[in-house]
Amino acid sequence: MKIQQHSLSIIKAHAEINLSADEYLSDQPLSSEEKKYYDECKQYYYMTKRPLISVSDEIFDHNVAIESLILKFGIDEDCHQFKLQNFLNNICSMLNITMHDISIKNIQNGSAILETEIFGKLESKDKALKIRVMYESLTDKMQEEIAKLNVFFLYMGSIEAFAKQQNYRSEIKLNPQFNRTYGPGHTYWTGELKDGRDRGGKPYYCPVGWQRNSLYIIDNLRARYKGWCICYHGTKFSFGLAILLSGLKPADNTAHGEGIYASPSIIYACHPRYAEVKDIEPKHQNEYFKIGKDQYGNDKYGKYVQFVLECRVHPSNIKKIGRETLGVRTTIDSNVSNEEIEWVIKTNAKKIVDFNDVDAEMICTGIMIRVTEQHPQSLPDSKWWSG
Repeated sequence: MKIQQHSLSIIKAHAEINLSADEYLSDQPLSSEEKKYYDECKQYYYMTKRPLISVSDEIFDHNVAIESLILKFGIDEDCHQFKLQNFLNNICSMLNITMHDISIKNIQNGSAILETEIFGKLESKDKALKIRVMYESLTDKMQEEIAKLNVFFLYMGSIEAFAKQQNYRSEIKLNPQFNRTYGPGHTYWTGELKDGRDRGGKPYYCPVGWQRNSLYIIDNLRARYKGWCICYHGTKFSFGLAILLSGLKPADNTAHGEGIYASPSIIYACHPRYAEVKDIEPKHQNEYFKIGKDQYGNDKYGKYVQFVLECRVHPSNIKKIGRETLGVRTTIDSNVSNEEIEWVIKTNAKKIVDFNDVDAEMICTGIMIRVTEQHPQSLPDSKWWSG
């Protein structure tokens, strides 16, 4: 294996040296899990024009000492054509770090998968602090700038946590037997669903106009989560895949206090403040966005898409039930009072709640998707958006 360890502090002292990617290439192939993961990250990158960013939650725990912290970059370039020195100059400037702070571990073949380590001379707490500062600086604008360096993936955290995330990702499975299309002619009911199942005393209404792509969580889901309520969490299009891969970060807007914000109303959760309305570019139209056939029998695709996460939470983890915070003066959802339309879910001080953990305070049971030809603001359920 051609893996060489070089301290960039030495390189900086000899500025005339120009780092070459070939010096660090590893002949170890990517595992099938990693390759699949990076392929999905690229699709995310192509559609959102920003890298998928993943961080291990342990860096937020001040009581955990972490010996080895890495920054791992996926760069959408041929590894043999990759200009390593130029990339390092640019990325260090963007992340506000110096070449004293990191050392190169290796570059994996294929796309340039560059792995660097936060330099070992730093104390564990200082390494974690550097990553926290970097992570919190990654605004939407910053992510767009990083994407211009062809970065489709960025991981911050420990080596062990990265491997764990890969295992989690490989275990995320769709559960197609529970996929549903909701509305007349499909799965449909009016009023509260009366099917005898225990949903924690909270009503469940038909999410008309949406499709559910069900996720496998655990065998005997109904028995394991008996008494857990169904709720929804709207998400930006660009965050959808990141949430599944890295967990759900608590809300930054804490009008009702700290925690994860959800709603029993999908009509409320899909407001564009929560669930971004995304144009579907023709080159990205695929089976996922198909809405039927045209008069000639050709596949027909929608022009707009929204994602909402279908979640379950135990009533004891609902920290607060409060009124809407959008300043709406009209009825949002005829089934849910405006005064009780926002739920704040406990996180027990966790910075990231991992959906893949069956013991998490909140689990994600499906991805709700709405694909439309007209902008969703024109739909009858959306009239309140301007109310």
